[in-house]
Amino acid sequence: MLRMQEFFTAADQRSLIVDASAGMILGKLPGLEDFEAALRPILPLVDGVVCAPSQLHRLGTNKLQDGGLLMRMDWTNSLRDPDFVLPPVQVHHFQLFAASDASDFGAVGMVISFLLGYEEEVEAECMETTVTLALEGKAIGMPLVVEVRPTGPRVSLPGKAVELGASYALEGGADVIVVPYPGPASLKTISRFVSVPLLIKPFGFTDVERQVEEALSLGCSGVWFDHTLFQQTNPGHVLRAMGGQLHPVSSIT
Repeated sequence: MLRMQEFFTAADQRSLIVDASAGMILGKLPGLEDFEAALRPILPLVDGVVCAPSQLHRLGTNKLQDGGLLMRMDWTNSLRDPDFVLPPVQVHHFQLFAASDASDFGAVGMVISFLLGYEEEVEAECMETTVTLALEGKAIGMPLVVEVRPTGPRVSLPGKAVELGASYALEGGADVIVVPYPGPASLKTISRFVSVPLLIKPFGFTDVERQVEEALSLGCSGVWFDHTLFQQTNPGHVLRAMGGQLHPVSSIT
């Protein structure tokens, strides 16, 4: 719980997290060519930042008011599209680190993806990784964040896939669950059975405020942005607006 308070605001138990770890899979990312220069200005505006292990040391001298640093624990080529220089012939997912490694790197939490819509072996590996890291994390007080990614070609009902992924993550022992915005019907269903904090990843940036307002009214605990945030003209402006919506009393002006 102490570590989770590093990336959840104590006053309202909500969280604004930016996942900047995709470079370990996709290489140099637009807006993140200079990782530290891009991340330093936003640290006071967020509750948490997800980094690859090799990036953690660049931000490891956080001030008290800065967001907590979480560590990406897995690798998957599912983020690569057909236009990527090395497009995936077959999707893979691997656990790269143990919970003790996250502690050694100074992280306050672990992050993994749970892939849906791929071969059974991929989903089974995701469940195995979730259970393994949840058990290891509980033994040393290291919380596990599971990001549900229903991006496989077998997904025919996205909302139902999100619901299923959230149930898998919960059963596997996740301390926090992240889901792509599935619409109000699926959010209502998920809110009835999820007993841990639930964050949503908004669909795009043009309708973020409405999606977040709807999610908060249904019991969600925060917002998750990925690396595409840094392709926006002014990422800081987006985060200030979102911080004000999530933390209306304690938001940074």
